[in-house]
This record gives sequence, C-alpha cells and structure tokens, in this order.
Amino acid sequence: MNTQGFKHIFTGLVCSTVILGCQTVMSTSNTQKTNDLVVATWNIEHLAAQNNQGCKGRENSDYAALSAYKNKVDADIYALQEVGSVAAVQRVFNPSQWQVFISDRADSPSYTCRGSEQSSTQQKVAYAVKKTITVNNITHLDALSAPQFGLRNALQLDIEHAGKSLSLINFHLKSGCFVDDYLNSDRKSCGVLAQQAEILKNMLKQQQKSQPNLVLLGDFNHRLANPSNRLRADLGLTNTVKQSAWLNTTDSVQGCHPKYPAPIDHIIVSSSLVQHLNKPESQFHYFEDMTPNNMLSDHCALTLRFNF
Repeated sequence: MNTQGFKHIFTGLVCSTVILGCQTVMSTSNTQKTNDLVVATWNIEHLAAQNNQGCKGRENSDYAALSAYKNKVDADIYALQEVGSVAAVQRVFNPSQWQVFISDRADSPSYTCRGSEQSSTQQKVAYAVKKTITVNNITHLDALSAPQFGLRNALQLDIEHAGKSLSLINFHLKSGCFVDDYLNSDRKSCGVLAQQAEILKNMLKQQQKSQPNLVLLGDFNHRLANPSNRLRADLGLTNTVKQSAWLNTTDSVQGCHPKYPAPIDHIIVSSSLVQHLNKPESQFHYFEDMTPNNMLSDHCALTLRFNF
C-alpha cells in the first residue's frame, strides 16, 4: 500500500453534529472523585432501539435489566459492540448522564436471523462515556472494514483524565475463524481475518507514533490469550510486558460464557500504562442468571481499572 493510500485509510473523521449518530464532543466542569478510571468492553448482542426488533428482541424489562447490570459493573467508559443506533444505546445509558458516540459505518443490508426469523438490525461499535469524562476527539477508523463489505469499523476515543491523555480503540473483528493459526485454514472467514490482522498491525504502528498511551479493547473474535495464537504473535503480545510493547490483560482470565471458557473479548494496554493498573488482569462481570438462554447478552462486560 502506498503512503497516500495508507494515509487515506487511517484519516479519521472527527465527530460533529452533522455526522449521523454522533453527539457533540463535550466536557463538563465535574471532576472524578478519585483518579481511578474503569474501562469496559461489552458486546451487548444486537441492541436495537425498539422493542422486539432484530435478532435479540427485547422487552422493556430486558432494557431495564441491561441498565441495572451496567450500573452494577460501574465502569466510566463502555466500548460497546453490536449496537444499532445511538437511540439503542440510550435505552441502556441515560443521555442525561452519558455521552454516546457511534461508528459512522454505512448501514449494511439486513438478513434473516436464525431462530427468530426476524430481520437483523445494524451491528456497529459505539462508546458510552460518563459526562464527568473529558472527551477530546472521536476518530472513525474504516480500514478494518475494507476487506469485505459489512465488516465493522474501529472507533477511537481520545480522553483527558487526571492530567493524562489516553486513547481507546474499540474493535469488533471478523467472526468465524476460531482456529489459532488463521493462515493454515481455508475458511473464508480466516482469509478475511488475516487481512484484518495485517491492517491492524499497521494501524498500531501508526498509532504508537502519535499516542503512547493506548487501550485496545473489544470483541476480537479470537482467542488471544492462547500462547500459540498467531494473531497474538503477529501483534507482538508476549507473556511479560518487559518483552513487549503490549500487555493482554485477559491472559490469565477465563471467559464468562458457560460454553466458551477461552475469552474472545480482550483489553490490551500499551506498556506505558501498566504502571497505572490496579492489577494486571481484567475482570468479567457475570449476570445473575448465567443459563445461556437467559443471559442478558451472549457476552459479559469485561473491565479494567486504572489509577492515575
């Protein structure tokens, strides 16, 4: 890829009031009571704005339960996956308390959901950010959706907290390639993931030049905690941060889903942030009912706590 093409792909589109789904970047005069900052990633499973829409049709009581669970998790920033719109996020995150930012990816055609036979809603990445957090910038990273129409963009959030600048990048990579070495598989999904992996490596090299304090979080659809995982190696993740620019905080964490103990949701931090972690492991927050059919969503929220 030539330099101009690379620059074009990674040029972000700053949110403004004219971009669909983005609210005005804002800060408030309120300050955090402490220097702690809790970030979360949560694939909230086909979150729609209206009742009984999409592949995970929900009633008022379901939205209320999601909101109560979110309060129990008690994060300051939620990186969300599989949301249909700002209005959908606001069913769970009250707009009087939360800033909401969503990917500007063009809508993809709906499909018929397995089981419910309903039409799907959009699956985009988004952030819900407490209004006590100063948001400096939102950048839409569309490179990861280039290999195939319908793939998800990444979304970068730049914040200021306790005198530190910090950038979070919310990912939702291609699903369907759950082998450790995607280069040794003839599955179409693995070929797409291989392309995303190359793009991701280049993205991170570019990002590190301008911002050393990076948090990569989201649904990677890949078991990065496995020491033999190729994507883990390609991204330069090792068992100790002394050998790597990155720390994968899910390395010793078991996934929350009863059927899938190896996590595919991850929070990865740059080595510059390790000194600010309360502990080097992230934490999954279980639902009250963990029966697969009764889970509020098919992923639990994963959190990591910083102290600056």
